[in-house]
Amino acid sequence: MSEPVKVLQMIASLYNGGSQAMIMNLYQHIDRSRIQFDFVVDHPEYDAYLPLVEELGGKVYTVPVFNGRNYAEVRAAWDYLFQTHPEYSILHSHARSYASIYLPVARRHGLKTIIHSHNTSNGKGLSSFVKSILQYPLRYQSDYYFGCSRDAGRWLFGDRIVASDRFFVLNNAIDAGKFRYDPSARKEYRKQFGIKDEKVYLQVGSLSDQKNHLFSLEVFRKLCQNSPDSRLYIAGVGEKEQIIRDRIDAYHLNDHVFLLGRRNDVDKLLQMADCYIMPSVYEGLSVAAVEAQASGITCILSDVVSQEVKITDVCEFLPLDADLWAKRLDSQFERKDTFDQIKKAGYDISDTCRWLTEFYERISKDVVR
Repeated sequence: MSEPVKVLQMIASLYNGGSQAMIMNLYQHIDRSRIQFDFVVDHPEYDAYLPLVEELGGKVYTVPVFNGRNYAEVRAAWDYLFQTHPEYSILHSHARSYASIYLPVARRHGLKTIIHSHNTSNGKGLSSFVKSILQYPLRYQSDYYFGCSRDAGRWLFGDRIVASDRFFVLNNAIDAGKFRYDPSARKEYRKQFGIKDEKVYLQVGSLSDQKNHLFSLEVFRKLCQNSPDSRLYIAGVGEKEQIIRDRIDAYHLNDHVFLLGRRNDVDKLLQMADCYIMPSVYEGLSVAAVEAQASGITCILSDVVSQEVKITDVCEFLPLDADLWAKRLDSQFERKDTFDQIKKAGYDISDTCRWLTEFYERISKDVVR
């Protein structure tokens, strides 16, 4: 029996964020007798997925994070990694901010390289400007280019790459059956949370400016004036937590809005909820939005989110106007079985794993040591 193709996944950290969740979904479902993932991180302190990686037989390598002054150190660390581990055929990078430093190193060591775009913006400010400068060379440095959507590909790589035969959309696939509507799970979780007839809204994502939680609170302040039986549950952690807590206090929403922290039961929280909200100020093709659609609940997203995320008829978009959102959320929602729509759109993990396995195996045959 031949050895599996060994792929290094550069994912920055083992934090349970959106892109990491997508990669771990693939890792759990891919045929590991044919493809083996190992991981490179530069933030080892975020290790939520470490037990899973170890359980599945994966290795984790740590490299220094680029801080603007340690170019030589970062390059040397990657060079040493490839020198001491010649068993890898492919480097698949999901981190983009300074991938232009290490992608040429990987190619010099004979690896095939993939750079993967998971977003459509770097945010705002000086750090965003610096990242944009560092990222520009990527469109000339990799063998292959992936995007969670064509919008994400165009943003990072430009139209020329997206139109080429080296660009591929890799759907942010999920285990659709895990999220399929389950009335017994809904009843159980609503009981655990003390929910009777209240209408439940759910927001999942890092507590960051991108996810726009302060907008959610503004909407909810307006909503609760007319519908005081509404509850908003927010799952995630991040640097804006205290600001969000302070705003909840200021708006007197402590009996209506609840921060759940880091969760590994989003599938069950979605069963409990009646509506999923994502008022992000920018977004690629969100894994969380796909999961929410798979649960069959109404999903309200900001209209700046890639329209490509609409893969079922439970998904709709609204401009970021608090009055408009409050009015829409103060209405009735119908739950649907979207399993067949998810599969037809190509977002079930089994189909994506099959395609990716064949892709990795095909390009690994071109590796020359």
